[in-house]
Amino acid sequence: MSYSQQFQNTHQQVNTEKSRFFDAQAQADWAAPDYTPQERAKIAEVFHALPSLVGLTVLEPGCGTGRLTRVLSERVGPRGRVLAMDISPQMVQKAQTKVGGLSNVHLRCASMESCVLPWGEVDLVFCHQVFPHFDHQEYAAKIIPRCLRPGGRLVILHLISSREINDLHRKAGTAVAQDMLPGPEEMRRILDRVGLTDHRTAQ
Repeated sequence: MSYSQQFQNTHQQVNTEKSRFFDAQAQADWAAPDYTPQERAKIAEVFHALPSLVGLTVLEPGCGTGRLTRVLSERVGPRGRVLAMDISPQMVQKAQTKVGGLSNVHLRCASMESCVLPWGEVDLVFCHQVFPHFDHQEYAAKIIPRCLRPGGRLVILHLISSREINDLHRKAGTAVAQDMLPGPEEMRRILDRVGLTDHRTAQ
């Protein structure tokens, strides 16, 4: 079974409360607009540190409205694939509008923890502003090395610091109030425990 067939056989189990929260955020200022010049510069810096993505398969959990998905689609080119997912149907609908005409993008509504993924066929897992929102962070992290080809890579990118992210979530008083981003040392410990030694984190 090919990776695209496996990805299509996605389990639809998601955190309903959190899914509804992000549904309500699909039009929010932080979710929908294009990246600012400063954000684009930070993302470009990450891509500069990576080898060419042309022709590769990229997994993007927590794709939101598809802002980065479109960038990844351009990076991998017509011979590559972007497997993008989000737990929010409204976010996925927004992403579909943004990337629906791109043949190299496969978009699904699913959580990282429950999605059937192509074992050993992904070249890059790009976690962009999603890691705090995994219900089971270490379990989600365990899935990543199984997906990756030998020599595959993981990027964890956040556009503000873990302190700022965690403060925002704590003050939200919503379904994401407990969604904390581990600091750099704890993140390294989590990734080391699941056997991920080749990774880049940007906060």
